[in-house]
Amino acid sequence: MVKKFNLISTNPPKNLKDSYNRIARKLRISVTDKCNMKCIYCMPSGNIKWIENKEILNFKEIIRIVSILTQLGITKIRLTGGEPLLRPSLENLISDLIKIENIETISMTTNGFLLEENINKLKSAGLNSLNISLDTFREERFRVLNGISNLNKVLRGIQKARELGVKIKINTVIIRNWNDDEIINFVKFARDMDITVRFIEFMPLDGSGIWNYNLVMTKKEIIKIIETNFHNVISLDKNNSYTSDPATIYNFDDKKGKIGFIPSITDPFCSNCDRIRLTSDGRFLTCLFEKEGYDLKKMIRNAKITDQEIREYIVNCYKMKPEGIVKLIRINQLRPTLNLMHTIGG
Repeated sequence: MVKKFNLISTNPPKNLKDSYNRIARKLRISVTDKCNMKCIYCMPSGNIKWIENKEILNFKEIIRIVSILTQLGITKIRLTGGEPLLRPSLENLISDLIKIENIETISMTTNGFLLEENINKLKSAGLNSLNISLDTFREERFRVLNGISNLNKVLRGIQKARELGVKIKINTVIIRNWNDDEIINFVKFARDMDITVRFIEFMPLDGSGIWNYNLVMTKKEIIKIIETNFHNVISLDKNNSYTSDPATIYNFDDKKGKIGFIPSITDPFCSNCDRIRLTSDGRFLTCLFEKEGYDLKKMIRNAKITDQEIREYIVNCYKMKPEGIVKLIRINQLRPTLNLMHTIGG
């Protein structure tokens, strides 16, 4: 349903500002809800009802929405899913997005399974960087955590992207008693590959309903494990000055590899959040924990509605952005499956 606002303003705003004075700069675009993995901390168990193809935004519709959002200060795009590489001809979308005025970077979050065969055309199209989800280096555990085999295929994709000079960050969700015994292996991977590995606290966005506080490995605990095992003491990266970045990045004293932490549960970054999201079925989300969001697809598929009306609708929706997970923590309302990550994008 499209909420009703009084349109049109005689003095159109130049940015998106909410009631907490947060300004949006970055857009996450989910290009599909479908995925070729079934990660235990993300996908629902049992049969999944995918969004019908006719309800998915086409590339032309995405480009129109992004063009409107750049008039409101959006400069950075991240493509997500589901698994974005399941969307055919994704390189065509990237090449069109990078041409939009004011867009500075195009990045993508992927599970890496289809990266090896696609990275050349993605980079040629204008892709700047990759966030690659990887939670284990053990084949059997990879199958259990992700519901699919062939870990080496993902590792080959990472290596190929690195060889092509694509900037890479590895996103690792650490779950107590599931993969916390591999923390040191991920640190060694960051140092051996000279890339950034970011440890993410387990959030209640799991479709399987397993989340609870006891499974959360905290940033403090992970740092203690790292410092116990490495003489190269980690220190805050002074170049990591972007307060809106959810990850705090640390260096080793020999400057080889970087480690990041996204303490979504113990120290959420909600007060500095500058992200908005567009789902594959055209919903505008101002926060990860919004269930329904705002229906932009209905607006752009109505020939009578102008870009100016859509722009002002977005502005009014963003003003209602909730405080975020920090409020849910404060009022003790965290529980499993607060939202489904595969439908909203990372």
